[in-house]
Amino acid sequence: MEQPLAGKVALITGGGSGVGFAVARLCAAEGMAVGLLGRTAERLAAAAETIAQVGGRTLPLVADVRDWPAVQAAVERLVERFGRLDLLVNNAGVSGRATVDETSIERWQETVATNLIGAFHCAKAALPHLRAAGGGWIIGIASGAAKRGYAGLSAYAASKAGLVLFNESLALEVEADRIKVSTIILGTVLTDFGTRTREQKLASRAAGERFLEPEDVAHAVRYLLTQEPRAWTQELNLWPGPAGPSPTR
Repeated sequence: MEQPLAGKVALITGGGSGVGFAVARLCAAEGMAVGLLGRTAERLAAAAETIAQVGGRTLPLVADVRDWPAVQAAVERLVERFGRLDLLVNNAGVSGRATVDETSIERWQETVATNLIGAFHCAKAALPHLRAAGGGWIIGIASGAAKRGYAGLSAYAASKAGLVLFNESLALEVEADRIKVSTIILGTVLTDFGTRTREQKLASRAAGERFLEPEDVAHAVRYLLTQEPRAWTQELNLWPGPAGPSPTR
């Protein structure tokens, strides 16, 4: 079966678990080499080993997206190892529920620095290599909280709304370089990310609440990567839905 993405190289931030790992695993299955960037070496190593066991090519990259020199060095290591860069998925993020009165200055700054400034760092480091490859993709993972406010999520909502407009602006700056910049807006995903654990979400699902699976996000990324060159999806809204028919195999 033809693999149109084979031979390309991806960098997935927050790639050691959850949505990031699901995206990395799918990219590797499509024949891409994958850099897994995150803060926890043990988690990245385990994710890389899992992908390698099924024949994928990966490189764990320990770095904090808030640290500009560390991001630069990680991107350079990836390109040195695999020769190019075609895709950046800005997925790394932090969350937490607290009112403005309860939120410390340090926590607010950490949220914005990770979710928004970190995405800027990674995009800035990736752009020269995407241009050198003749074009590519930058995909930001945002949230429904980017579209409306939620009590207790002011820092998270503000950072994700900023990511949406950052990507819209960046898309206009780099379209002549054949770089597509898109944002995926997510509903709640069945992972440990956010204010509830996966087990708590499973209990809520048993009571009727709907959730996305991490693989649903990965399939949305693949959709963006396999669009015709003439087509560009600026924003993709991905919500949990009712069970429907199985896709055609």
